[in-house]
Amino acid sequence: MSPTDMKDQTIEKCESVQDATTEDVPLQTILSPSGKVLVLGEAADEAMEFAKHHEHIELSAEEDRKVKRKIDMIVMPLFSFLYMIQFMDKTCISFAAVMGIQTDYKMVDTMYSWTTSCFYLGYLFASPFAAVALQKLPSMRTSAICIVIWGVIQCLHVTAKSYATFTLLRTLLGVLEAFVSPIFVIMMNQYYKKSEHFGYIGVLYGCNGLGTVILACISYGLYHNLGSYTMEAYKVLFIIVGCLTIFNGLLILFIMPNTPADARFLNDREKLAVLERIRGNNQGFGSKTFKWHQMKECFMDMRTWLYFLIGISVAIPNGGISSFGSIILKGFGYSTEKSLLMKAPIGACELVGLVILPLISYFISKRMIIAVFYLLVCVMSTCLLAFSKNKNVALAGYYITGIAPVGIITITSCVASNTAGHTKKLTANAISLIGYSAGNIVGPQTFRSSDAPNYPKAKAAVVGCYCASIALMGLMSFLNVRENRRRDKMQEELGDKYVVVENQEFADLTDFENPAFRYSL
Repeated sequence: MSPTDMKDQTIEKCESVQDATTEDVPLQTILSPSGKVLVLGEAADEAMEFAKHHEHIELSAEEDRKVKRKIDMIVMPLFSFLYMIQFMDKTCISFAAVMGIQTDYKMVDTMYSWTTSCFYLGYLFASPFAAVALQKLPSMRTSAICIVIWGVIQCLHVTAKSYATFTLLRTLLGVLEAFVSPIFVIMMNQYYKKSEHFGYIGVLYGCNGLGTVILACISYGLYHNLGSYTMEAYKVLFIIVGCLTIFNGLLILFIMPNTPADARFLNDREKLAVLERIRGNNQGFGSKTFKWHQMKECFMDMRTWLYFLIGISVAIPNGGISSFGSIILKGFGYSTEKSLLMKAPIGACELVGLVILPLISYFISKRMIIAVFYLLVCVMSTCLLAFSKNKNVALAGYYITGIAPVGIITITSCVASNTAGHTKKLTANAISLIGYSAGNIVGPQTFRSSDAPNYPKAKAAVVGCYCASIALMGLMSFLNVRENRRRDKMQEELGDKYVVVENQEFADLTDFENPAFRYSL
């Protein structure tokens, strides 16, 4: 079939769609960007039901700012605190490494590396199950319960009598985190515009840096007063972090609704305002119906595998540096006590570097440009860490790597903004997290005991991974620009025959199915 025939056929389909939508029928149809006629109205998003029973409102800029400010004051602190605690749970093992845990559990060779890798093995194993469970069950409540259980298991670390038991507990933490991480993507789509995703996810990850600063100070204080406790200092650290986790889980359980339509902290007008805020996302609150065709589409989408590969490439450095940070500092010649405190600056660099992303996004709307710039800085800093003979220069390079989470921020924001259809979104998020988990499993294994204390091979691997992630982001940007232009051209050619059904945004269409969907760059 010639391109002209294909174009004529598409226009004919569009005319039939337009005729169908003018009839008084319960189901309506649209023409997807691929030329396929789709029937709407079955198993739509939860936001569709809310929209049907409420009148459409005009949202002024002032009212939009007011509602956003309220969300920022309630939702963002809860999830920023969760991100901070989540990171502290994972990385307190790095502080425990120089506080005596390796000696107490007789860790030799790669045994310490596996205390981090096994966490991500649990994460990797549970991610597919979490994707299905969080669609079928009330997502926020399910995750909140998992957070509370997670905190309890963190506290139980103090009871481990052997390396095997300790490793099992670390693996269970990874299983539970798989049921927590997806709610960040769900929350972003429920309350925030696509243009806000990158910056606000940056704020969440910036709180990881705050967690590092707090952990450094607590660990330093605990180690400085070793003789004051009835148990090892690192076990006190586990209890502190575990109790904070339980507290955060309870806050989310009692404050956060499963959808904004059920939010007790919003009045009826504000709930409608939230609905209007996210209308431009072409996504809604989420659908409880698992759709196999969306999962199949996710596997066929090249972007999914780019998310996976970028996740691996940014996670290998993360897994290695976060686990061996304190050990790297000891390799510079610092004492155990000072190496604990010296981790605070990398957290401060992460906090400042990532929390300012919303401000940078205000001036530079293209997230990929910002991400690539940040990763180029990471390449420079890891080169300093890997190849500089000057200790102070290498130390500066280590601290600058604090901004490296911009890689996973980009992937998380792209899954939130550029993957439509609730089943497809949760599947894509699970696949990206599997890639991220795999990278974090591999990362600590690159730091071999035979290369201690400088680990030159592992540091060189970090440089290569950041370069690979930059190339992959460039490819993803090219795909999105090309597809947006194709859809714009198709809409222009159809003219008046281009049909937009009322509340089409909340029909739980995928990005492949919705002709109004455009990929954020």
